[in-house]
Amino acid sequence: MSALDNLVRISRWHLDEARQRLGDLERLEARLQDDIGRLDANLKAEQTAARETEIARAAYPAYAEAQKLRRQRLERSIDDVRGQIAEAREAVAEAYREAKKYELARDNERARAQAKRDRAEAAQMDEMGLQLHRRKQGAGGNGG
Repeated sequence: MSALDNLVRISRWHLDEARQRLGDLERLEARLQDDIGRLDANLKAEQTAARETEIARAAYPAYAEAQKLRRQRLERSIDDVRGQIAEAREAVAEAYREAKKYELARDNERARAQAKRDRAEAAQMDEMGLQLHRRKQGAGGNGG
């Protein structure tokens, strides 16, 4: 395995790690969005309950305020995660460019090596052809 093969393998590993981190962050954002959705649904359910009983009506303002604060924290968390997602996407793009650079270098190295082997083989075949031609010329000239 050549040095370039190792660089390709390592750069692919870094790319996979970057993609994994991005996926984790995107899943985290989705969970936080789901949390906001559940929070909103619970708030509506409590609003309905507050209309039905005096105890719920008295407790609702404190509950609503706590839910409002929780929602704000979730929204800040989502904003933070979105910033991290943007950074992670750039990291994925950079890791991809790096991997591609090494893959192209490896492929070019392999192509040069193959061309060298092809030239050596062609030279060997030419030499064999010349030797065969000389033998025929030598055999035809002596019999005459």
